[in-house]
Amino acid sequence: MTGDFQENDPFPAAEFDSWAGEYDQDAAGETFPFTGYRDLLAEVVRQTGARPGLKVLDLGAGTGNLTQLLAAAGCEVWGTDFSSEMLARAREKLPGARLFLHDLRDPFPPELQQRFDCIVSAYVFHHFELPEKAALAERLVRESMAPGGCLVIGDISFLTAADRDTQRQTQGEYWDEEPYWIAEDALPALEARGLTVQYRQVSNCAGVYRIRLNEEADQ
Repeated sequence: MTGDFQENDPFPAAEFDSWAGEYDQDAAGETFPFTGYRDLLAEVVRQTGARPGLKVLDLGAGTGNLTQLLAAAGCEVWGTDFSSEMLARAREKLPGARLFLHDLRDPFPPELQQRFDCIVSAYVFHHFELPEKAALAERLVRESMAPGGCLVIGDISFLTAADRDTQRQTQGEYWDEEPYWIAEDALPALEARGLTVQYRQVSNCAGVYRIRLNEEADQ
């Protein structure tokens, strides 16, 4: 992570380093914010069209759960995370994997300055406000995507603000206030940047966005 993000960063890498040892157990609990966790990862893999030889970049790979599923499907996988402890656990699951310590808000290192058939991310983008989500999605699609490729984001997401508010009330003290995805707001924000978006709600707090370049609008 560069100095641009270290000062006053609401999500410092150190917090994720300390979480790494319990992350898989927490995710497996299938309670908020991980309700539908397994189904969400499976849906991300499905929407990539995972197959042998597909070049996939996993942004915010964490402990490697999504990366592992993609590798098992025969994909050629690269992965990043800004937590060294998370990556250490990913490397235990995937010895020899191409995993890089990197904050996705920074420019890519030379090893990742290439075009991928698909870029994926799970439980990462909800940390960013919508304008930053949309800007980052556009940059990834335009600069790092092979022709015909797609960006698939699985994350904490709600169809409407009303759905989010219902979950806020339901979760009570377990609710963390973060800029979660709201599909009714996110779709037009992404489309305004020349992107084509498909959305699928997976659970009451998780959904998958499949994002591609709108080639007609870009001409």
